[in-house]
Amino acid sequence: MLVVVTTALRPSPEDEREAREAAARHALPFAPRGNGPLEATLAEAGAEGALVLSSTAAVLAAGGASRRWSAGMGLLRMRRTLARLGGRPVSPTDRDPFLEAAGVRPGDAVLDATLGLGADALVAAAACGPDGRVVALEGSPVLAAWVAEGLKRLDVEPARRIEVRAVEHLAALTALPSRSFDVVAFDPMFRHARPQPGGFDLVRALADARQLAAEAVAEARRVARRWVVVKDGAPGWDLSRLGLTPLPSARGAHRYYGRIAPL
Repeated sequence: MLVVVTTALRPSPEDEREAREAAARHALPFAPRGNGPLEATLAEAGAEGALVLSSTAAVLAAGGASRRWSAGMGLLRMRRTLARLGGRPVSPTDRDPFLEAAGVRPGDAVLDATLGLGADALVAAAACGPDGRVVALEGSPVLAAWVAEGLKRLDVEPARRIEVRAVEHLAALTALPSRSFDVVAFDPMFRHARPQPGGFDLVRALADARQLAAEAVAEARRVARRWVVVKDGAPGWDLSRLGLTPLPSARGAHRYYGRIAPL
């Protein structure tokens, strides 16, 4: 799918400059926005979709559907994490199963091998603190660009700690030095889709739907210093396929986590 970067209607010179810079940053073509509907801009560029950027929003549009990037529950989870680190009271029911599985500590280097929409990366960035960092991999160049531009427009400090790389995770892991990250996390596309907010079908169409390979987990164990964490949807078939036992979870949980030590 050819996706171009463009602006909202009647952009300011600054908006157009920033959109052009974003296109160059993500190696995507730039298409000037005409005065008509987005469909006319796409037709003029011969494109099937667009990443529409303004000073405050990153919107992905294709096939008649569009979705504005949002941190969603990741933003609330990030705030709860910051509250816990700051010693402020947080309800025991506000536990974060991802952080409990990953055990991210201040100063950690975290590799989110399957960025998706970036929620876990944002939470990990909060947990690792200003002395830590998060590198997030995304095999779809379009999704990587969309999430990176969304994070850029998110006015919270942990978002600045996330480095998005548009690269397939196995290729990236193979090239990384051993013991170069404290935690490596996988959240692959689940085998069976659950109901999602409007526009998620567009995300699913662009994402890498391949099953997480045992080879990738093995490389992650070489790269990790503490843990490799894998998320799966209930009932945890992929964890079973990979030989991982789900960690204890709340009754009726829709997400399971498996954890394995480095090699």
